[in-house]
Amino acid sequence: MTPSARPSPPPSGQERTLLALAAAMRRGVLLSTAAVGVPAVVVAAVVTGPAGALSALAGVLLALAGSLFTLWLMRRTADREPRAVMIASLGGFIQKMIFLLVGLFALGTVPGVQRMALALAVLAVLIATTAAEGWAGYRLRTLIVDEPTMPATSGSTTGLSDSTTGRPAAPGGRGDTGPLAPDRGA
Repeated sequence: MTPSARPSPPPSGQERTLLALAAAMRRGVLLSTAAVGVPAVVVAAVVTGPAGALSALAGVLLALAGSLFTLWLMRRTADREPRAVMIASLGGFIQKMIFLLVGLFALGTVPGVQRMALALAVLAVLIATTAAEGWAGYRLRTLIVDEPTMPATSGSTTGLSDSTTGRPAAPGGRGDTGPLAPDRGA
């Protein structure tokens, strides 16, 4: 096995959490797209005919592409530091909205496209996929542990440390020999 072909270690920490969230969100996005997209196409077909069905289908696919772009971006930035992930998320959201806007304008100029069916399908799928992404994030159970940076008894006034004032212990190890309240006398 060559050094470059060595398997990478399994993800941990934030990366593992983001990858698990992306997987849960992908399931929700695909299920909600099917649950909302199929009825949107059927209703558009009944109301406006085959042109409406094709327009609604194009809207469903456009919205699905936007949602899958978000999940792809999550997977690509999972191993980055949290600040980079947040910047990528905001940038990805802006890119997704621009992509959807350009896609809607481009499809709206095609002859025979039912613009209302297209727009309503995009809105319905975007609302459903956003709700599914939020639900997946809510349901994902993650353990959050902050590493302490200093001992809990350092300078404690709770009586759990050797000193109530943070000073070193007096000779004999009995803790602080000074007054408990510095503003009062001994």
